Amino acid sequence: MPSGGEKLLDVGCGDGDFMFMVRDKFRECYGVDVSAQRIEKAKELPNKEKFHFFECDVDEGLHFPDNFFDAVTCIAVLEHVFNPPNLVKEIHRVLKPGGIFLVQVPNIAWMPYRIQLMFGQLPTTGGVYLGADWEHLHNFTQQSISLLLREVGFQIKGISCSGVFAKYRKYWLSVLGGDFIVKSEAT
Repeated sequence: MPSGGEKLLDVGCGDGDFMFMVRDKFRECYGVDVSAQRIEKAKELPNKEKFHFFECDVDEGLHFPDNFFDAVTCIAVLEHVFNPPNLVKEIHRVLKPGGIFLVQVPNIAWMPYRIQLMFGQLPTTGGVYLGADWEHLHNFTQQSISLLLREVGFQIKGISCSGVFAKYRKYWLSVLGGDFIVKSEAT
């Protein structure tokens, strides 16, 4: 959870549910999503002066000035975009120096996915159709998400996972965590 600040950007905001949850931590909350329908739904949230929603294909860039946000979240989105390094560079560009970036991605190296591979099945990190995950364009491991963030100019502050046993999974996160939640800082 971001600690707070002036401006938050939620990349892939959907209906704005996450922004509504953290609304008291930020003066202004901005959200972008590729779905016009979800943006219209998000615009129905109360406190319209606090929320700003925009339809945006993030593969084409983020239409905000440099150093504009104190925090950016990207929850369950990075695996769906065509070019994750370009999006992460854009996020770094729009973050103020010292700004916080929280990203969540599925972990392709999670133990159940490894077992699926052992039995000749493709891991299903998203929706399943005809025996495969066709929704996710990219897979991540702890090493790959960490390397991507560091190469773009983020300093990693912490990596965890979600779920009821997250505090136990941290001991072997790369195998026991079904996802990675990475908190990093723009340098």
